[in-house]
Amino acid sequence: ADSAVAAQESGRIIAISFAVLNTVGFLLPAPVLEPLAMRFGRVRVHLTAVAIMAAGYFAIASAVVSPLMLYVLMGVVGIGWASIVSLPFAIMTEKVEKSRMGFFMGIFNLSVVLPQLFVSLVLGTVIQQADDKSIIFLISGASLAISAVVWLLVREPKGTGGQAS
Repeated sequence: ADSAVAAQESGRIIAISFAVLNTVGFLLPAPVLEPLAMRFGRVRVHLTAVAIMAAGYFAIASAVVSPLMLYVLMGVVGIGWASIVSLPFAIMTEKVEKSRMGFFMGIFNLSVVLPQLFVSLVLGTVIQQADDKSIIFLISGASLAISAVVWLLVREPKGTGGQAS
């Protein structure tokens, strides 16, 4: 009976934490990220948001001591999620010829789907076998940190925020 109550409480905490992440991800793009992108550039804002998301996952893995702290840190992670679901598409439309947009959107979508398949099919097994399940947050943080570094290689188009024309 105690394990059933604990599982139910864990499920509730996880559900609320993902609700926080997705709410931040839904609310931030237009009123917050768009004005920042206009001022500093889409690439710079996205890079920063992804780095914040990585830091949030590292903090979840190392510092969460209460459900409230998890909710706050999932809100931090939601900043990166808000960017991931909005800015890469906008950045790509600035970089790709209109006549090739469909092709590159397909490639871009593969860059989202293939890692998801890898995580589901391979990483899920690794995490199930791990003694400390919080390793998923370390893997997420490391992956996002690498992504942030790679975004340093992407240049802002001339004439956009954050870059001299």
